[in-house]
Amino acid sequence: MNNISWRGIRAFLFVAEHGSFTTAAEVSGFSKANLSQLVTELERSLSVQLLHRTTRQLRLTEVGKGYYKRCKRAMSELDGAAEWASQSTDELKGKIRMNSVGGLLGEELIAPLVLSFQQAHPEVQVNLDFSSVRVGLIEDHYDLVLRMGSLPDSSLIARRICALTTRYIASPEFLAQYPKINSPEDLQKLPLIYGSVDNWVMKRGDQQSVIHIDKGIKIVSGRVMHSAAISGLGITRLADVYCQADIEQGRLVEVLPEWSEQTDISLVCPPIRHQLTRVQALMNWIADHFNERYQQILRG
Repeated sequence: MNNISWRGIRAFLFVAEHGSFTTAAEVSGFSKANLSQLVTELERSLSVQLLHRTTRQLRLTEVGKGYYKRCKRAMSELDGAAEWASQSTDELKGKIRMNSVGGLLGEELIAPLVLSFQQAHPEVQVNLDFSSVRVGLIEDHYDLVLRMGSLPDSSLIARRICALTTRYIASPEFLAQYPKINSPEDLQKLPLIYGSVDNWVMKRGDQQSVIHIDKGIKIVSGRVMHSAAISGLGITRLADVYCQADIEQGRLVEVLPEWSEQTDISLVCPPIRHQLTRVQALMNWIADHFNERYQQILRG
């Protein structure tokens, strides 16, 4: 592949990501005319149309969408390989882009560990952000991601660091108003406090029960769901980091404990990024210190 083709791919990625030649030119350092020429030459060499161009709109063709995803992944691998080849293997310095779930888990558990890592290694800069949606490591240029739940088989490097327990909880005052809860089906009759998931899939051994929530309070925040439960507004389900101390101190009561769930917490990164000394060091730091911090939060 000649130099023009490589530049053409880079130009195409800029245009596809920013949605216009004008914006792509502003951030890439290419001129608008140069970008247009490079993308046209790339399309000619591939004998396919990658972009639909009109005076008002620019969008990817179906072939363009697939080509973009593959080129994005390939360029990320190449950039990572170049960085790995040029890094000093025994020095901890450079940037790490990390993503984590937010709320108490991200802000009270992960963030302090990242900050302590940066204090120990001041030449490493960790850019940590939080999101409620599952990001793509390759597509979104992340070096490291904290993920909850089962992981699909893939070429990504994954390291399990713990399992959270999800509990079904309510205040003693709330529970005193209703008959004893003996089965998941009893929850269907009561006010529930729920987040982005409005169908609770509850499991006990080989048994499974699905609770379709049609009354209660929807709150997309674990902290606020916790406060609502303390206030006696209903039954909710939360990871133990939110509620274990309150259960032990009697402010909350766990219902149906035999239906509690285990959720794995894992650190995931692309193979080429895992070879970087600083990324390995951060993974090890979080894994080594996670349980101590986790236990501190459980104790309140």
